[in-house]
Amino acid sequence: MLHPAPLDDADLLTRARSGDDSAVAALYEIYRGPALRLAQVLAGPDEAADLLSDVFVRIVARFRAGAGPSSNFRGYLFTAIRNRHRDLRRRSGHEDPVSHQPWLLEDITPPVDEIPEDFCEDHAAAALATLPDAWRRVLWLIEVEELHVREVADRLGLNPAAVASLAYRAREGLRTAYLEQLVRCVAATSSECGWVRERLGRYVRAGLSTRAACRIASHLEACVVCARSCTDLQRVNSRFHFCRRMASQSAQAPAS
Repeated sequence: MLHPAPLDDADLLTRARSGDDSAVAALYEIYRGPALRLAQVLAGPDEAADLLSDVFVRIVARFRAGAGPSSNFRGYLFTAIRNRHRDLRRRSGHEDPVSHQPWLLEDITPPVDEIPEDFCEDHAAAALATLPDAWRRVLWLIEVEELHVREVADRLGLNPAAVASLAYRAREGLRTAYLEQLVRCVAATSSECGWVRERLGRYVRAGLSTRAACRIASHLEACVVCARSCTDLQRVNSRFHFCRRMASQSAQAPAS
């Protein structure tokens, strides 16, 4: 069983709720390891880092609003991870999974997923080019150079929590942009199809408002071409294990 470092969180939590970013960074460093392990068990190795980053961004927002826990940060964080994972699964129409990967509970290196045969480097490069410089930079450092969050924070002059937030947004942005590149290969047959196709990547990644998502869902029921494109994107999205390969598509490391 994993346990947090023997440290009283009360002072760090008080400082975090008062806007002290160094306290937030310290909490992140203390609990990142066990929290990431829980995220791996719940969401699998490919989505764990994004799940943890998403949760921590939300917790940081509460701290900056003067809210958040005053004690037992580990319990608060673990509950937030479970709840956020459940929300995301329900939103995407999936049941809560049961882990069938016992290696997640052991201190051994997990197997590496292979790159899909239909992975398109041109689409990946085009998707990467649409991202802000800061996103491409953090993706290069984490996915290609394989630096730890703390090392990236030191290099960019940020705190680890800010780097985790930036990395989450960058990964999500890259995945969405890659899906958008794929759907551009098929021409729209109407203005409504064009509107849907511009947002289909975000729809598959559950990144749209409820109103926009409902409009797209209604369109997909009537449009065979767009429905087929959506199915293709969902197939790619279900095995998104190659962020590192996509992040490496620039000819050189982005400038600092």
